[in-house]
Amino acid sequence: MLLSILGTFLIFAFSTGYILLSAKNLQARSDTIFEQERFIKSVQEDLNRYQGSLLEYLSTRSSNALARILIEAQTLRGKIPAYISITTNAVELRERELYSLIRAYLNLADTAMEEKRGRNIAAYTRIYDEMAGLLEYINREIEAVSTGRFRSQMDAYGLFIARAGDLQLWNLLFIIFIYLFAILILLYSMGQITDPMTRLSAMAAKLSAGNFSIDDIEGSPVHEMDQMVDAFNKMKNEIRNYIEEMRWQESMKQEYMQEKMRNMKMEGLVRHMEIYTLQAQMNPHFLFNTINTGMQLAIVEGADRTSEYMEYMAKLFRHIIRNKEIIVPLRHEIEGLQYYFYILKVRFPHNLDLVLDYDEALLDAVRAPASVLQPLVENCVIHAFKDEAAEGGRRSLINVRAEKEGRHLVLSVRDNGGGMDSETAQRLLHPQSIEESSVSRVMGLENVIQRLYFFYPDDPDVVKIETAPGRGTAVIIRIDTGREPCIVF
Repeated sequence: MLLSILGTFLIFAFSTGYILLSAKNLQARSDTIFEQERFIKSVQEDLNRYQGSLLEYLSTRSSNALARILIEAQTLRGKIPAYISITTNAVELRERELYSLIRAYLNLADTAMEEKRGRNIAAYTRIYDEMAGLLEYINREIEAVSTGRFRSQMDAYGLFIARAGDLQLWNLLFIIFIYLFAILILLYSMGQITDPMTRLSAMAAKLSAGNFSIDDIEGSPVHEMDQMVDAFNKMKNEIRNYIEEMRWQESMKQEYMQEKMRNMKMEGLVRHMEIYTLQAQMNPHFLFNTINTGMQLAIVEGADRTSEYMEYMAKLFRHIIRNKEIIVPLRHEIEGLQYYFYILKVRFPHNLDLVLDYDEALLDAVRAPASVLQPLVENCVIHAFKDEAAEGGRRSLINVRAEKEGRHLVLSVRDNGGGMDSETAQRLLHPQSIEESSVSRVMGLENVIQRLYFFYPDDPDVVKIETAPGRGTAVIIRIDTGREPCIVF
């Protein structure tokens, strides 16, 4: 009996192993056939989707479309095999040529995007039309490869059917042996049932204590128990995910409230700046008329220097208010600075030297943000020389220079004043958010720095400060004339 049971067990084990191996081989062959087809179809779908994203980017220059293009291009390049062995099979040779066409298609897409960045409409339109034709040819080649592969697998299909018949025969023998070992399987199954139930009971006790981070229970060979174990594991994971989702929702709610507070602060800032703007624009003609009256009175009284001083004040105010543009020619900035220099020379005739150094050819050739030089000079007068003014020491010097270095316009304002420490300079150069900025800051060095960061957000070196205590200060602005400033509010 023992020999019979042992022999039968060996036959059972051999049959089971053979059936399993045969099933895996058949499954592997089937998977190989259909996986190749699914793969090449997925490549075709990715190509069509990539063409749509590229058309959207070329039509709208959308940043979202550009992000999708980069991701989809990387996906396509990752799917193309890096190396395909040399073969004489016609279908495989055609497939190898297909991958070469896809690489050429992606290279054309890269060229089209480069032309789009360069705003060469004719070039990227022509390239897109060429890509559309190439895509149609690639789609035809994909269909041809699929058809060729299907035909080549027809011979293997007969062998597949024969192996399937053998598998059915062994399945019948397997069922017969199952009846012979029913009692043994029953005893074995009882052990497989009680063990998972014990583990389920232990996990239930841990879950009731609030511990949802425990590992899943391993599956059982018994199908029913395996389903119960899977359901229990799924329940535990869903409860844990629900708790994490609740925490995430609470976090998102807090972030939403913070964003709402930031929006309220933004609205307050906008209202404040609107009020300031209205106040700054109140009756400018009254100011001009008052200055002109003072100038005429000085002429009548014979005060020529006072008359000239009032005239330059009127020119400076008219110059500031006249131009409403945000980005102006360099000439506009230089003219306003010349008016301001005259007023400063009248105010400080004995202890202030002003130097303005620029190339006449740059005045109409380049453009810069409005009102960046005069506030920097005013900052030097107010802050840089306050100690020297109190002590009555050396003459103060302010040097303003405009020059071209390659495609960069370099504007610099240097003084020989008291300077500042590096911590103060770095704090001034730190881009500030709405919460950090002061609603009362409307002019001065900080205003100029923050506006430059706003106009050129991708260039952190657009402004820098060179300074040291007792060695003066230099504010240097480098504007890339080849790039348009960001003026969208």
